[in-house]
Amino acid sequence: MAKSRVSETIAQRIKRAISRGRLSPGEKLPAEREMAERLGTSRVSVREAYRSLEEAGLIAIKRGAEGGAFITDFDHAPVSRRLAFMLRLGRTSHQEVTEARLLLEPPVARLAARRREEEDLAQLAALLRQQEAAIRANGDTRRFDLQFHRLVAQCAKNLPLAILMNSMADLAVEEVRRIDVTRDVDEHIVSYHRRIFDAIRRGDEDGAYRLMLRHVREVQARLARALTRQMETGVMVGEERPAKPRRRRGA
Repeated sequence: MAKSRVSETIAQRIKRAISRGRLSPGEKLPAEREMAERLGTSRVSVREAYRSLEEAGLIAIKRGAEGGAFITDFDHAPVSRRLAFMLRLGRTSHQEVTEARLLLEPPVARLAARRREEEDLAQLAALLRQQEAAIRANGDTRRFDLQFHRLVAQCAKNLPLAILMNSMADLAVEEVRRIDVTRDVDEHIVSYHRRIFDAIRRGDEDGAYRLMLRHVREVQARLARALTRQMETGVMVGEERPAKPRRRRGA
């Protein structure tokens, strides 16, 4: 069997052990020589397997007397960023993002209302307080907007949905950062967030679903109108432009 195929087989065995919980974060893998003896293969094949696992972020290889190959803590953020990047490369349209968010986020909100825990609610409440404080200070609240949706996905306790939701949020960031968000829009958004949070806190699954559906529809419609205005005035998405002062109500 070719060395590359042997190393792939070794890597797959280790991946299965991680996914089935037989190997835990922080656990040290056998040294290359010991692993090769156990499997009846060469150290070169084991080294290649370890290298591929390190590139995938599944193990960390440390040098020195206390070094070795260690199972890493699982972090799905790189996966979410990679997926969002692939979608951007595919020139995902605003309409496609809207369709995806409408299909994804209302059911996620329903699950969040069903599965939320006290720690989740505390994080959402703290974020809402930060968002409201930023509005009072006439600051930029956009980072709070999308973090709210990420935390709702966290409440749902479903890893595939959380990864997809984080990718959608990363895509939405690209659109939101290119438009002016006025204070009245900020207040409208945080009002929806507060109502969605209350539904999740009460365990009102249908209410959380309906509110999130309306919220995503309104936000995406506002984005569509803003992007259309930019194109009509000759300011295309992706162009640099000087920041404008945020308008206050009554200004």
